[in-house]
Amino acid sequence: MKQLELGIEGMTCASCSARVERALGKLEGVSGAPVNLATERASVSYDESVITPGALVEAVREVGYSPVVDELEIGVGGMTCANCSARVERTLNRMAGVIQASVNLATERATVRFVPATVGPDEIAGAIEEAGYEPRPLEDDGDAETRQEAAREAGRRAMRRDLWLAVALTLPVVILAMGSHFVPGFQDSLNALAPQGLWDWSQALFTTAVILGPGRRFFRPGWIAYRHLSPDMNSLVMTGTGAAWGYSLLVLLQPGIFPPDARNLYFESAAVVLTVILMGKYLEELAKGRTSAAIRKLVGLQAKTARVLRDGIEEELAVARVEIGDRVVIRPGERIPVDGQVEKGESYVDESMLTGEPVPVAKQPGDNVVGGTVNQHGQLQVSATQVGKDTVLAQIIRLVERAQGAKLPIQGLADRVVRVFTPTVIGIAAVTFLAWLALGPDPAITLALVSAVAVLVVACPCAMGLATPAAIMVGTGRAAELGVLYRKGEALEQLSHVDRIVFDKTGTLTEGKPRLTDLEAVDGDRTGALRLAAAVEAGSEHPLAAAIVEAAQALKLPAVEGFQAIPGYGVTARIEERQVQLGALRYLEREGIDPGELADTADRYSGDGKTPIFLAVDGRVQAVLAVTDPLKAEAAAMVQGLHRRGLQVAMITGDTRKTAEAIARQAGIDEVHAEILPDGKAKTVQAMQTRGQKVAFVGDGINDAPALAQADVGIAMGSGTDIAIEAADVTLTRGHLSGVVTALEVARRTLSTIRGNLFWAFIYNILLIPVATGIFYPAFGLHLDPMVAGLAMGLSSVFVIGNSLRLRRLKPARLAEAIPSAAVPAKADIPGAGEVTP
Repeated sequence: MKQLELGIEGMTCASCSARVERALGKLEGVSGAPVNLATERASVSYDESVITPGALVEAVREVGYSPVVDELEIGVGGMTCANCSARVERTLNRMAGVIQASVNLATERATVRFVPATVGPDEIAGAIEEAGYEPRPLEDDGDAETRQEAAREAGRRAMRRDLWLAVALTLPVVILAMGSHFVPGFQDSLNALAPQGLWDWSQALFTTAVILGPGRRFFRPGWIAYRHLSPDMNSLVMTGTGAAWGYSLLVLLQPGIFPPDARNLYFESAAVVLTVILMGKYLEELAKGRTSAAIRKLVGLQAKTARVLRDGIEEELAVARVEIGDRVVIRPGERIPVDGQVEKGESYVDESMLTGEPVPVAKQPGDNVVGGTVNQHGQLQVSATQVGKDTVLAQIIRLVERAQGAKLPIQGLADRVVRVFTPTVIGIAAVTFLAWLALGPDPAITLALVSAVAVLVVACPCAMGLATPAAIMVGTGRAAELGVLYRKGEALEQLSHVDRIVFDKTGTLTEGKPRLTDLEAVDGDRTGALRLAAAVEAGSEHPLAAAIVEAAQALKLPAVEGFQAIPGYGVTARIEERQVQLGALRYLEREGIDPGELADTADRYSGDGKTPIFLAVDGRVQAVLAVTDPLKAEAAAMVQGLHRRGLQVAMITGDTRKTAEAIARQAGIDEVHAEILPDGKAKTVQAMQTRGQKVAFVGDGINDAPALAQADVGIAMGSGTDIAIEAADVTLTRGHLSGVVTALEVARRTLSTIRGNLFWAFIYNILLIPVATGIFYPAFGLHLDPMVAGLAMGLSSVFVIGNSLRLRRLKPARLAEAIPSAAVPAKADIPGAGEVTP
């Protein structure tokens, strides 16, 4: 039995604690779960083979209370292959109080969800250290990434130094062992200078120096892995090279125990294998450094210092010391250090890092600015509203890091193979050695040893471990540079499988700036009708309401009483002792009001792609207004781009069917779902999913939250700063529809790269391990030298990373020439209302 101490929030009385206790106590595998109301804690005894901490946490949440859980991201140093990351992951997941742990080999980070009442960051770090790796705390301050990069660079320098030392020590061994193969008479010259024994011991000395020096980075973790009964890549290298070195040393010390023709030395194999694998690992580190270039570029946008006015004195402080409310001075050409509001000064600010637009944006008092953007001309004084990890840029960096650390479903096969890969390879090597020892030509031990060493050295779990995370790192990083933020790494895989994209109309496909274009009144008093309509709509937050109110800005509006909004239908209020109702045709139908002769006018408006709105007074229709929200210029080209990529495109809107179909014709959309109430969008998406379709929904991320959550992938159109839209899986920060096509391209290319990486990783091992065993030697004379095997292993993971780095060349989607939306009348000719500009 294991014990879990679980903090619980929201309990207010003894009934609450009893309810939680009953919920936990009836779970299978729980032997006891006393709940203490005073300490707000449950002490749960459970059988870990039957139930997990995660299930206990969910049980508390299901009865209406909040289990106290936390999340820790911690660096893990010393991992060299997929076995390493798998071992750390298993170690963490076995800890009491850990709900879920995920370890990413490419980012060298572990993400741990845990119950803080049972286990803490110190215990988690201790478990990583106990597993044989180095826990590295990740600080939240602005210089954390700089320090981490400096640490990685120091590690690369140390590896480069070890590589050159290994080369210097290995060259003499290779020359002494193989010089006679290339230079006739070389061996005779050596024997003339000194006895053969001296040269043999020289090889032993240099090879031992390679093993004890540069080779320690393989031998030490390899031995620790064996101690934990979880051998990894280091264990394979250690076993293979150690066997060649040990056999050769034994030949020197006790030659009599071997037949004369078996007294061969393999020092050069051990030294060369270690050196070429070290070279491969160094190249891998260089390539891995390039995979995180996008994060470094984002971090480079952050200002390091800020000039802050305190008590009228300007001080230069580290950005981490700036507080909310501080007044920050930004001079021309400087990066804005925090998110804030302009208090004084006017300037133009380059916001291209957020919006992608090269044209600077004018800023004056009252305007908001974002940290990381560049002040171009005038001096600004800005009041800080968000600092540190709460700034937009810091949130973007955090989202990208979270996506890069995700584990995709496609990685599941590689993870399952990695669990048994190394023990299986060791078993194959042992069988190979025994088989050739028993069946091989004399001297049998020579072929047996060389084959076994080649098997151990050529096998490469590293490529399998890096296949997915390396591609995710590069793909999501490049996507962020293109204005596409993946909140969840899993969205990459899901989006690549989508076959239908559904768009909300207002503000997504359209500009989101409706304009009143037409008004027809039964009695001809259009000014009076507009006056009543605007008075009612002044209390509404709907975008169409704003268009009507704006059109009546020159009119004096009457007082309104009893305002009421009916979502999806319209609004009503009492004005001047009359009941005024304003809304769609379905509102009239619901209220039993006959639209009369204005029904045909409304049909005409709908056919032109405009939204008709009826005005009724005391139960009689008095007027119909037409509001239009033009399509974005790039909408039709975007739809064409999706069609070319094999996707179906649908639109959901609350507009009448005629209006919706007119807009769909302009954009080239396949399918229209019209007159859908706000709560019906998610049901429409669900209906598509029940037909077996993989659906992505694109909306504004606020009103569309249920549909975004229901879809297989929710894509939110942001404005550059709206990056924390919780319901969305993907956020497009630039508000341009081309971002939808870019997100799809990134997802498909990244998944294609992952598949290519996994194919290479598997096919490499499937082909070369049999060759290394010598199975083709009797028939074809084909055999793999351990030195060549070491070179192949060292370069295999470099290939995977190099293939992933091709994603850095991804370009933003290029749409066909933008098609302008239909022309809008310059003004609605309503006497006294002023101009209604399109």
